[in-house]
Amino acid sequence: MNVLQDETSEPRIEIVRPGRWLQVGSPAGFEWARVALPIENLSPKLAGLRILHLADLHLKTHWWPAYDELHRMVGENRPDLILCTGDFVEHKWMRKPTLPVLQRFIDGLTARLGVWGILGNHDGDLLAPNLMTYRLHLLNGARTLLEANEDVIELIGMPGVYRGDLDDEFLHSIPPRQEGRLRIVMQHYPDQIKRTGQLQSDLVLAGHTHGGQVCLPGGYPLMKHDSLPARFCQGVHRFGSTWLIVSRGFGFSSLPIRTFCPSQVMEIVLINT
Repeated sequence: MNVLQDETSEPRIEIVRPGRWLQVGSPAGFEWARVALPIENLSPKLAGLRILHLADLHLKTHWWPAYDELHRMVGENRPDLILCTGDFVEHKWMRKPTLPVLQRFIDGLTARLGVWGILGNHDGDLLAPNLMTYRLHLLNGARTLLEANEDVIELIGMPGVYRGDLDDEFLHSIPPRQEGRLRIVMQHYPDQIKRTGQLQSDLVLAGHTHGGQVCLPGGYPLMKHDSLPARFCQGVHRFGSTWLIVSRGFGFSSLPIRTFCPSQVMEIVLINT
């Protein structure tokens, strides 16, 4: 996992469950990565907060045993917060057959502060009404404040399903960051950090790239679908005062294969600097 460090702090990465170098069709053998993430001026009440980041599920009509395995691990290691950064389904125009699998997957996730998500380009706008009937809080183009451990977390979801749906009007509608309040941004596209960086968030979560999905040994991506350099295709990176964490995602898009780029679940544990 690629990590860019600043001068004062360093994330600590632990691979709790190693992933397979080759996956075909199924996310069986997915990786579980735990990131101890230092946050400057983090409230002591939020130290140790555990966030599970899921991205790019690309669910279809088949229920894989790996989904049960993920639910089991989440149940045994229940996080405080689950954040999903888009592409819940694979087929944007044929989503209806996938809905039973999607609902079963979402309803199997449990977190003390709930499951929150935004849309990705594969979801399309028409998936939103379905998601809002499941055990998921859809935060597409919206902002909310969560009470956690007698403190407050500010959670912001970028709008739309395409890059162009993020406009200046939405960015300007977000109030200035309040000193000492944890601010987390969910966005589907990593390269939107070029614009969302102005929000001065502590943490930005993104997906979309699949880490390349088909990579050379060592994880070098053969395709990335993003305008940032290839090294930003996955992992933990520093942009000014903001951490950008890019998940490799859990599913497959187009080609039902992953090489040297296993499906990934990211557990983020917030720590004081």
